[in-house]
Amino acid sequence: MSVWRRYLVKDVTGRLVDLPSSLLDRADDGTAPLPHFAGRCVEMVAAVIVGDRKTHARVTELAFTKLYFDKMGYVDAAKRERMIRLMLESCADRRCRPPRKDVDRDARQDDCAHLSRRAVAARDQLIREFGWEPKPAERDAALSRLDPARLRGTPSQPARTLH
Repeated sequence: MSVWRRYLVKDVTGRLVDLPSSLLDRADDGTAPLPHFAGRCVEMVAAVIVGDRKTHARVTELAFTKLYFDKMGYVDAAKRERMIRLMLESCADRRCRPPRKDVDRDARQDDCAHLSRRAVAARDQLIREFGWEPKPAERDAALSRLDPARLRGTPSQPARTLH
């Protein structure tokens, strides 16, 4: 069984087109730019696919996001770092635990409330800057390119759309 990833990007006409992972990797690691994306924010579908490459491959994860490129056509490192920082901050409230008996309960609750406010603000900012809420037709178009069997549905399962 294999695991691989595929990327689709929205072109200037609004269609989803394949972006080979090798090209994206080179633009991300700074070895080869994608000049046609220079200075742009691109809406991208990132998929993780598991299975046999010829038969029974299934999309196991699907993300709709925005990817920023610098003026040369490389993935914008500062934006990437900001996204990672916001992702980490957005999880801060999940680290809060109920106060132990030997710890000042009020201080602990204040810390958790502060972390919760920061996490909510980070999630909101993450969605504003890096989130892409695709229309149902865009989700279906992505699925039809990446996993046609899932969109059609098989006899054992109904057709579905990922949300």
